[in-house]
Amino acid sequence: MRVVLVSEARLELREATEWYAARSLVTARRFVDEFKRVKGLVADAPMQWAEILPGVRRALFRKFPFALIYSVEGGRVRVLAVKHHKRRPLYWLGR
Repeated sequence: MRVVLVSEARLELREATEWYAARSLVTARRFVDEFKRVKGLVADAPMQWAEILPGVRRALFRKFPFALIYSVEGGRVRVLAVKHHKRRPLYWLGR
């Protein structure tokens, strides 16, 4: 299934990658690899992840405190947020 990130989610991904890169390029690369791994799992089986609100699911990263928040709409996965666990819980509502 095709995975599309809303503009805010793309910005969150970029900001997180830059934050890690400022500390360690190796860690930044691992973060990006983990994002790609989770994105691939969601693309392959989007309904396997926990529904946190009606129509909204969360796929957790394994080694980083992040999750993909997404919905399945019209044959595609729409990523609403690349969310850090410490951010406000529902800041992404309305995307």
